[in-house]
Amino acid sequence: MTGKLQAGVHRRVKAGIVVALGWILSGSVSAQLLDDVEVRSDQGVAEIRLEFTAPVRYINHFPAERGELIKLYLQVLTLEGTEEANLKEYKRIPSTPLVPPFTIVYSTVRSCFAVRDPLCLDIQFNKPVRFKIRQGDNGRSILLFVLPDIDPRQPSPQSRH
Repeated sequence: MTGKLQAGVHRRVKAGIVVALGWILSGSVSAQLLDDVEVRSDQGVAEIRLEFTAPVRYINHFPAERGELIKLYLQVLTLEGTEEANLKEYKRIPSTPLVPPFTIVYSTVRSCFAVRDPLCLDIQFNKPVRFKIRQGDNGRSILLFVLPDIDPRQPSPQSRH
C-alpha cells in the first residue's frame, strides 16, 4: 500500500470509530431522567407524582401557587448512567376530571438554573390551576397537588364569621 492510500484508510477507520463511539455514548447521554408521571385524585385534590430515574432535590418553582405554566427547578443528585447533556424531553399527559391536559418539557442544560447538575421542568396546563409542590419521600419524586379552584366571588370560610 502506498503512504497516501494507507493514510486515507486510517482516517476512515478513525472516523468510523468516532461515529460508533458517538452512537454508543448517545444512548447513555440521552437516558431519560423523568421516568414516570402518575395522576391520582382523592377528595377533590389531584396528586401528580413525577418519578425520576435518579435522586433529585427540590430547589424552587414559579409561580408560587397558581398558573398555567409552572417552572420547576431541581438538582439531580447523582447522574449515574447519564452525563450532562442538552437534554430536552417531552411528555404529554391526558386530562383527568380534576386535572386539565398538560405537557412536561424538561432540560438538563447548565444555563437553565444556577446549580450543579440542574433539572428544569416546564409544566404547561391548558388552563390555570391552583397547586402546591413538595419533594417526595423517596428522594426520586416530586409531588404536585392540583387543588380545587376557589371562586373569588364566594366569601372565604373565615370571612363568614
